[in-house]
Amino acid sequence: MKNEASTSHFGKKALALAVASAFVAASGLTSVAAQAQEQAAADIETVTVTARKKVETIQDIPGVVNVLSRKQLRANGTGDAESLALNTPGVVYSETYAGASSPRITIRGVGDDDFNPNGSASAAIHVNGVYQGTNGLLNGQYFDIDRVEVLKGPQGTLYGRNATAGAVNILSKRPGFEFGGYIDLDIGNYGTYRGEGAVDLPVSETFLVRVAGMYESSDGFYEHLGTGPLTGFSYTPGVIAAQEEVAAQGDWGGADRQSARITAEWEASADTLVSARLTVGKDDSELAIPDVSADNWAEYAKSDAFFLNPQDPALVEFANALDNDPFTVYSNVLPKLDSDQHALHLQVDHDFVSGMTGTILLGYEALDREYETSDNMPIAMADYGFENDFSQFTVEARLAGDLADNIGWLVGAFMLKDDIDFGTNLRFLNSGLWQTDVRTDYQQERDSFGLFASSDWTPVDWFTLETGIRYSSDEVTFKGQTKNLDPYGVYGTPPKFFPAGEVYIGVPIDPNAPLLFDESLDDSEFTWKVSSIFTPAKQWRLYATVSTGYKAGGFDGSTILTPQEALPIDSETLVAYELGAKYRSDDGLLSAEVNLFNYDFEDYQSTAKLMVAGASTNVRANVADATIQGAELAFTLSPIEGLDIRAGGSFISSEIDNFQGEDATIEGNDLPFSPDTSWNLAVVYATPISEQFTLRTQLDASNTGEHYQTIDNNDLVDGYTVTNARIALEAEDWEVALWVRNLADKDYNVGYFPTTGLTPDTFLKGAPRTFGVNFMMNF
Repeated sequence: MKNEASTSHFGKKALALAVASAFVAASGLTSVAAQAQEQAAADIETVTVTARKKVETIQDIPGVVNVLSRKQLRANGTGDAESLALNTPGVVYSETYAGASSPRITIRGVGDDDFNPNGSASAAIHVNGVYQGTNGLLNGQYFDIDRVEVLKGPQGTLYGRNATAGAVNILSKRPGFEFGGYIDLDIGNYGTYRGEGAVDLPVSETFLVRVAGMYESSDGFYEHLGTGPLTGFSYTPGVIAAQEEVAAQGDWGGADRQSARITAEWEASADTLVSARLTVGKDDSELAIPDVSADNWAEYAKSDAFFLNPQDPALVEFANALDNDPFTVYSNVLPKLDSDQHALHLQVDHDFVSGMTGTILLGYEALDREYETSDNMPIAMADYGFENDFSQFTVEARLAGDLADNIGWLVGAFMLKDDIDFGTNLRFLNSGLWQTDVRTDYQQERDSFGLFASSDWTPVDWFTLETGIRYSSDEVTFKGQTKNLDPYGVYGTPPKFFPAGEVYIGVPIDPNAPLLFDESLDDSEFTWKVSSIFTPAKQWRLYATVSTGYKAGGFDGSTILTPQEALPIDSETLVAYELGAKYRSDDGLLSAEVNLFNYDFEDYQSTAKLMVAGASTNVRANVADATIQGAELAFTLSPIEGLDIRAGGSFISSEIDNFQGEDATIEGNDLPFSPDTSWNLAVVYATPISEQFTLRTQLDASNTGEHYQTIDNNDLVDGYTVTNARIALEAEDWEVALWVRNLADKDYNVGYFPTTGLTPDTFLKGAPRTFGVNFMMNF
């Protein structure tokens, strides 16, 4: 039992958390009917979320905020960030060769086509309030989640740099006041085992500790066939080393990751709470191997295969061995991840006598990662090696209070310092492209600073005006070198097979003269936001917002082959306009929302073929202006007791304007990762079968429309729908469930890279049908 003193600050925090959790349920993202049963007198207007760094109801936020509970994420999703897209319309999840260890999150067509560690995503990811400078940090902390808040639209005021798409706040569970915890176990096909759990260890009435952990392993759903018919192949026998045999591995692509977190909360005084979190993670997972199917090899062979002769006897034998099963793969590389991650967060909250509140939040993140990836040919045509050493330190300080009963304010400052040492090897060793190994080593340092303020004024009960402003600055240095290692001494030799004749296509770097680069960037921007909220009736909120967003400038982290490719990229900015309406019935059985938005981009950042300083190069740069218009619809309905229906849809039209590169046909193209339509649907029915047990069934589907992954629009990813099902027997403290993901065994792509004449089209596949059993127990 807690004494009166211990209930002061911890009690207020616990109450706020309980109220927030209740509102998540009432908002329609969990069962409204169940909430009504548990709280017959529930007042849905008083419960809160913390999406905008203050206590407020989700109804009073002038924009779309999707709140996802841990139970919802695990019911139809996965143990990683893909579950965000499965539950949120307008969010696209995609992968690169690094797989789930470096996901790309796109919101409303605003995302990022760069997976290098020095590139910043457009959707600002925060874990327990701490900004994550690279998405490579995300999945190592994606466990023991209390809830996830997805804010859509630019968040340039409170979240600052790199929030042009929105912000994603991942909040882990806090320690409890009494001993207890949970165990959550999954066992599935493909040798899948996933365990997650936590235990609360209250040391005293004023010092609470929570220990949480996660372990995941699987065999993978690929069948690795080795180098197969291309064992011994050499592009130039006697000069280029023959391909060594890599034995067939059988099952491949399995997960092998572990994470742990210790959370401690200390009530230093009745008005001061100190929270600390230490997170460690290790990921030794096997990475995806792209497949060459018989069909796409046939397309490649009848095209101008610039660097390989499809009639070569070894390649003919290889073609005859191919099938159209996307999960039977040949490879000369066994791509694996070796990743270690550490995070330390410290937060101090204080309530002043004047009613003002203060928060100081410090965060340290570190990621040490190496991985190899393979092209889809089982010879060393275009294999890649990556080494990432990333660290960052952040500080955020905020003060908030009220000037009067109807005026609230918040001011704050933010500082980030990150250091990135990374290297890449491009191994074009056994092809007619370069026949060499190109090594680039980079060093990037960034100092970022921000000042922000926001206020809200409610002159009458039915109207609120909100304003915000932020100043952000970035200073970045970027230096390194690229070497042409030329292991075979064939630099300058024309390829022996090339449809245009003996034309030399070589690395523009002499083996005896490395390319050195040393550049810097000094960038700053003001962003602002103005919004108004009208309340014509208790059930309705109408809002209008005008805001700006800012994605900081930086540098291209791909292999630097020319001095022009090392030049700085300017910041990307946009102006966003939004109109919306929210409705929630008095009984909480129906809620609905509609949002209309228009984005105008300037200096849009992307990778394209450009003329930079008089030279033609393929580089990430400011390539265009762009526009996005769209609408989002969502509703939740509980028509009868125990039945919950939730659905949402996103409709987007995007266009590249005023393209600045060489290919004028790009003007008018779609933006990457901006499907015209996407939608989510979930139907959940819970029925009591006795006084002790409830049977809960769920059927859900998530659709991602066809879209492109680059502004060239030559890499169309077909639309797909993933359907999941789950049935659970629930008791008060435990449940057992059977689950199926990708129920229809849909063949779909989470990444696609079209041929450039070097290799056939490359596809990264989504998981096939998986199924298993889940056991969860609270204690």
